[in-house]
Amino acid sequence: MLGIIIYLAVTLTAFMLGAQALRTLRLSPDDPAERGLAALVFGHALLGLGILALGLLGYLRWWAPAHLLLLSALAGLRSLDECLSAAARLVVTAGRALIRSPYRLAFIALALIIVLQLLAALAPAAPSDWDATSEHLAEAKQYARDGRVHPLWYDHHSQFPATLQMFYALAHVFGVPGAAKLFHWGFGLMALGAVALIGRKLLAPAAGAYGALVLATTPVFSRLMGVGYVDLPPIACGILAVHFFARWLRDDQAQCLWLSALMAGAGAGFKMQGLALLGVLIAGVVIARRARFEGLRLAAISAGIALAACAPWYVKTWVLTGNPVYPFAYDLFGGRYWSAENAAQYRYSQRAFGHGELPPYRHFRTLPPLQRAFAGPRQPVNMLLAPIYVTLEPTAYTDALTPLGVFATDSIGPLWLALLPLLALFRRPPPVRWMLWILLALGLWWVWSMQYARYLMATLALVAPAAGWVVVEAERSTELLRVVVRWALALWTAVAIALMALYVAPQVPAALGLVDTHTYLSGSPLYEMSEFINETAPPDAKIALYGEPRGYYLDRDYLWADPGHSGLIRYQEISEADDLVAEWRRLGVTHVVINALVFPDIHRSDDPLARMIGQAQHEGLITQLATPPAARVYAVFRIAER
Repeated sequence: MLGIIIYLAVTLTAFMLGAQALRTLRLSPDDPAERGLAALVFGHALLGLGILALGLLGYLRWWAPAHLLLLSALAGLRSLDECLSAAARLVVTAGRALIRSPYRLAFIALALIIVLQLLAALAPAAPSDWDATSEHLAEAKQYARDGRVHPLWYDHHSQFPATLQMFYALAHVFGVPGAAKLFHWGFGLMALGAVALIGRKLLAPAAGAYGALVLATTPVFSRLMGVGYVDLPPIACGILAVHFFARWLRDDQAQCLWLSALMAGAGAGFKMQGLALLGVLIAGVVIARRARFEGLRLAAISAGIALAACAPWYVKTWVLTGNPVYPFAYDLFGGRYWSAENAAQYRYSQRAFGHGELPPYRHFRTLPPLQRAFAGPRQPVNMLLAPIYVTLEPTAYTDALTPLGVFATDSIGPLWLALLPLLALFRRPPPVRWMLWILLALGLWWVWSMQYARYLMATLALVAPAAGWVVVEAERSTELLRVVVRWALALWTAVAIALMALYVAPQVPAALGLVDTHTYLSGSPLYEMSEFINETAPPDAKIALYGEPRGYYLDRDYLWADPGHSGLIRYQEISEADDLVAEWRRLGVTHVVINALVFPDIHRSDDPLARMIGQAQHEGLITQLATPPAARVYAVFRIAER
């Protein structure tokens, strides 16, 4: 309950701050729904920058963020009545939609999905929430423990734009980590609201309802609402950016263009992926204006507004690493604790997703440049058929371990491939045409850069209103098409909700407080290993993790020690076990943890690093500790005194 209170208080503060800032900038939309969503997005972006400033100054203690929230609330106090009125209108509108709307079945399904994912968001982060427990929540917990935002050099992801991580850090600073995932859930709610808005305003009254339902029943989207990732804020920002861009094209109001740029810039501050949409929209401004000078002028102003919203994150990274988009573009900018070899391996790992096998890394590096560029998933036929493959063969486009898990939680589902081709049957209105051009541009970028299903979601969500419009047009079309589309939507909605219920059900006791976090996570080898270290290692211990980046449950300092994550450990200077132990000691490492399921066997492997660790144990430089039975898949070592 305390987590919900903190989430609501911070969200209220963000709304008031954002509404006042938009009013001050004379960018406040007249429509209440547009104004509310824009205020929420912009307010969170501003608050995130404020928390970042406190963290960089070393004031990430409870009293400093509390004062920041208080001052922000006072600054936006004039908008309190508007916020309360908006909340009341939302409740009334939702009630009417569920009871009286002709599309109430769609709204009932949406409400059920939202509640299911709220329960998942209230449950503690599970080890299966990989990116949350290795990066997003883990980074936030480290910042909160240290009382400051500082480079985590072992994790290159910590240099990415991280607006949402600031709110995760806020939850941990206040000692209520259960509030953290609610912020991600909230942005999922905003994304659904933005789809409903753009569909209703620009296409047809029912297009918003059906479009939101298509998005909500997309497995990868719905699961994201219940985990502590960072993918949903740029999706919400992107949908709003496209909405205001389409409004500008229709009404020729400069305010809409500036709002589009502001939303796109805010999205790029939540996640670097938002830069792609920002670039497409800036190009769209130039294309949409036949007068070249006028188009360039508007594009330059839009770019300036967008960069003002996200530049602090990239400037911070540039100052700390020498590269504003670290660790990307290494050939152009370089980057601290990174190398050309790290960059090459990183690109290779990203390109491995998709239909088609890449050659082994050593062989891949020897291929001619053109052959290397179009290898594996980038073969022309694979890129052309990627929409079919990602729908029917989702395991190749994600990290999930089982086919059922992929289909239920990490796939895009069948509706996109079923509905979007039907656009060819109808006369498409201008907003739909622009959405399709944006889909084409970002889709090409996706197949060329990294064919990962979760990253595709940020592009597909932009055309969710168009998918809803297809359902509306099918209802008006032939009887056969109407029946097929209606039953396809209904059946998939039932299947999607059933799959959600299957993986949310085990989380319900913890979400409702019927069991505590320890009971809920007990039995997990990762959690048991972490608790063992928390109980036995001294407070100043530092843990080197091999084959296991999920350090969220550790209450001690740690680092990712595997080669490839960073250049923090100078493996190029290590040839013997003594050298490796000396390097650990240089970094303050006192304990070493090995995930035996992933890392090579230190006694029988041909891997040089594994052999050195085994040699260090043989020579008495490290001593293995006895772990609880549930944690036996991990080997925990203590480094001997000098």
